[in-house]
Order: sequence, then C-alpha cells, then structure tokens
Amino acid sequence: MESQFTTPIEPHIGCIASALTIIGQKWTALLIRDLYTGPKRFSQLEKSVGGINPRTLCQRLEALEEYGIVTKQTFAEVPPRTEYTLTDKGKDLVPILRSMAAWGDKYNQTC
Repeated sequence: MESQFTTPIEPHIGCIASALTIIGQKWTALLIRDLYTGPKRFSQLEKSVGGINPRTLCQRLEALEEYGIVTKQTFAEVPPRTEYTLTDKGKDLVPILRSMAAWGDKYNQTC
C-alpha cells in the first residue's frame, strides 16, 4: 500500500508550473472567483477585486482570454458594453479555488 507521501502530486513534472503560468499572477484567481457568478463588465471586476490598477486588470483579462479561460463579448450599443465570461475551461479551475479557499479558511484567522 502506497503512502500519501510517496504518490506524486502531479502526473508529469511541469503540470503545476503550467497551471501557475495561467493562475499564478496576482489578481487572477480573484478575477476567476468573481466571474464564476456570471458575466461581468470591466468596471464591475475593478470594484469586486478592489485595489487593482485598470491597466493590470486589462492585462490579466487579455491573458485569460488568450489562455481560453475567459471570453470577451462586446455589444453594439451606445455606449458600447463589454462583458467577460468564464469558459468551460475557466470553470474547471473552480475546484482549485474552492480548495484554496478551504485551506485559507482553515489556517488564516482573517477569513
């Protein structure tokens, strides 16, 4: 019987690093958390995440779009409206965020 400490965490070296490339930057996990509840506009994300520079928010959203985690939809209205939505690939990250939240709740007294 294998102990939990001899079973590798990742099936191949580099899997964790690959995931961190996408979700490891500051603010990214919080953006995914907030998009989980449904489509959001840029200003809504700016407020919900709190403290993020608009330029940084734009960069994070563009990167998430490139990785296929988020889709961006622009509506031809006056004024124009743009919404960001999690893709199925993005929704697959939710169990990871739930695990992070549970760990934070267990070990951080400020949660």
